[in-house]
Amino acid sequence: MAADNIVVSPYLDVPPDPERIIEGLRDTGYEFNTSMADVIDNSIAAKARNIDVAVAMDFGGQILVSVADDGCGMDRDGLINAMRYGSKRRADQASLGKFGLGLKTASTAFCRRLSAISRGKDGGQVLKATWDLDHIATVERWELQLVEATPDEVKLLDAVAKGKTGTVILWERVDRLLKAYAVPDGKAARNALKRYVDDLRFHVSMVYQRFLDKSDKRAQDVSIRINGEPVLPWDPYCVSETKTPIAEKVQKVEIGDNDRAEFTVRAFILPRKDEFANQAAVKDARLTNDMQGLYVYRENRLIHGPDWLDMYSKEPHMTLCRIELSFDHKLDDAFQVDIKKSRILLDDSLYDWMQKFLQGPRREGSERYRKGVAATVTGAAALIHAVSNNAIHAQAENLKTAALKEVDGATGDVTISNKNGVTKLKIKLVEQKNSGECHVQAVDSLQDGVLWEPAFIDGNQAVRINTGHPYYHKVYIPNKKSGMTVQGLDSLIWGLCAAELGNVSESNKRNFEEMRYEVSRILRRLVEDLPDPAEDDL
Repeated sequence: MAADNIVVSPYLDVPPDPERIIEGLRDTGYEFNTSMADVIDNSIAAKARNIDVAVAMDFGGQILVSVADDGCGMDRDGLINAMRYGSKRRADQASLGKFGLGLKTASTAFCRRLSAISRGKDGGQVLKATWDLDHIATVERWELQLVEATPDEVKLLDAVAKGKTGTVILWERVDRLLKAYAVPDGKAARNALKRYVDDLRFHVSMVYQRFLDKSDKRAQDVSIRINGEPVLPWDPYCVSETKTPIAEKVQKVEIGDNDRAEFTVRAFILPRKDEFANQAAVKDARLTNDMQGLYVYRENRLIHGPDWLDMYSKEPHMTLCRIELSFDHKLDDAFQVDIKKSRILLDDSLYDWMQKFLQGPRREGSERYRKGVAATVTGAAALIHAVSNNAIHAQAENLKTAALKEVDGATGDVTISNKNGVTKLKIKLVEQKNSGECHVQAVDSLQDGVLWEPAFIDGNQAVRINTGHPYYHKVYIPNKKSGMTVQGLDSLIWGLCAAELGNVSESNKRNFEEMRYEVSRILRRLVEDLPDPAEDDL
């Protein structure tokens, strides 16, 4: 009868399969740079002042990665908690650590054996906790190995925290960084590893810029070395050149009952190449298409970008535009920070607000870029059109359609004669700016923004082409190295001018002017969706 009174709980304890889970977490999409930054985050969260990163390959081709710091270190309980998947929330909510998963998932994405070696108090015992994925698969349990560190591991810690508190994160059996090489420790493999290290160095210099820059008081000072060489901060905004942002806004956000947070947006327009103080500054600025856009910082650490957060695509005319977006941990939910702290998402209201803010800076960036392009184009125009001038000159006498009769010195009007008689026109009479430039001449702009207009250059029937028109920018410039293409374009426009001069009269001259204006307007619209020329084309 007693058995009838037993209450059976409807809840069952169903622990996940250790091997399936831990292997599955290896595929969370980490890249090497993102993984290493997640490990470095833990060192900074531990208030480390010095962080040493080492990425090495032994004679057997095995890769060993370590991150050692002189932070607060951990005792036995702290070490166990740090290695727990889903470790307890840090007391400091502003910590760079967020979900309690980064250290483990970031590390095992590349290695099969992860160890944390730590000293929790000055002169204290150094303990080592290890997750060994192969051991977990064998015993089918979440067994964390906890032992005293070896003399070599203590030496590794003491290299950055001599006898004091600190931690070393150690990756062994790294199986997902390099592909399989015929000679595992050969030149090809070592060169590939060096490329990873070089790329990591720049990533760290960008992500932790505010921590590495001793003059930046927004973040704690941290020294980071990679394979013994200090990492210098990289400033995407070139403040030494730009001085101040062109736009800045601090936006307050309601995040709950009686609680508010704020984020800051600052827009910088970088100088053009010719405006930098020297070539070293130009090189350091990395004025490439892929470096434009928003740089997003959480707690002074870059977590996303540069890109336009799906608001715009990257285009060459935005190369000089870089935007800083900074917020703290209070806005994690608002910006939907992901587990890797490597991307954010904007809700509709933030998306709309950001688009409105960006209108001015993007317009300014585009104008400065295009002015630089115009100057470059104008300077190179003589070379671009040299072949056309030679080719047209060889046929010009046979294709002559009008004769220049007289010039009114007071009004600048010219009188021409053609098959329709004598007509007075407002046409430019110009001289050659460059030797041989007698039929096609590129100019910065033309009245009413037209693409071309007829002219006489040293008495020769000619065309003046507007380099400021989008058609020139998007059609001529990408093809400037193809003399045949440029010659074809120039011949077409010169032919239109020759036909106009040969058929214009007092009764139809207004029609020809309107035609040039209308065609130029249509071409402006037609090339809107064409890509801007690559920087190498300029």
